[in-house]
Amino acid sequence: MEFLLLVLMLILNFAISWANASYVGQYWTESKEVGGGFRLYIWAGYIMAIAGFTMVYGYILLLLAPIILQFAEVDHEIIMLFEQLASDLIYLFSIVTVIPTGFYIWILSLKNFWERRTLSSGITAGWNTYAQIHNTMSVARNAPSAFGRVVEALFGGKNRSKKKDNTVIVMCAILVLIFAIFGGYFTASAIMKKADREYDMFADLQRRYPETY
Repeated sequence: MEFLLLVLMLILNFAISWANASYVGQYWTESKEVGGGFRLYIWAGYIMAIAGFTMVYGYILLLLAPIILQFAEVDHEIIMLFEQLASDLIYLFSIVTVIPTGFYIWILSLKNFWERRTLSSGITAGWNTYAQIHNTMSVARNAPSAFGRVVEALFGGKNRSKKKDNTVIVMCAILVLIFAIFGGYFTASAIMKKADREYDMFADLQRRYPETY
């Protein structure tokens, strides 16, 4: 049951990240010309898409890595320590990127709702409010312990006999994070560039409001 919930969460996260990358891609080139807050908003969405894909790829690697390590006859305790450290690194990377960009997008959605007062802008602002509160509370509960475990793994460990094992664990965990980040970056960028090629914001506005242009 837990595995099924994890798979569903990863699928949902992948779909949301795909939607974010596609959305920002539609306005990527135009945002360079518009600049200002709109450009920052597009960049925030792009960063969130990368973080979302990174989390998905990171946890897929965490599901596959123990199988590979077991074939390599790595000790079970080392595998558990590796999974914990890699999971903490992926989590900390995600919150470092998602929380600041999420705050910016949340504030803009509130501003947009105040100015437009429409149902769609209200739903967007409400969802962003819920998501930001949920994410912030999760960080307050989980980030200190995750950060503490990472610091202990990187700089702790006074037992010299375990120094080699600790080095292997740290290197493998960092490699998982790097692969996940690269996967997230290239996936988000590919989707963004495709959407950028297929959509022209200025041409669409001209079709909708020909009297203005």
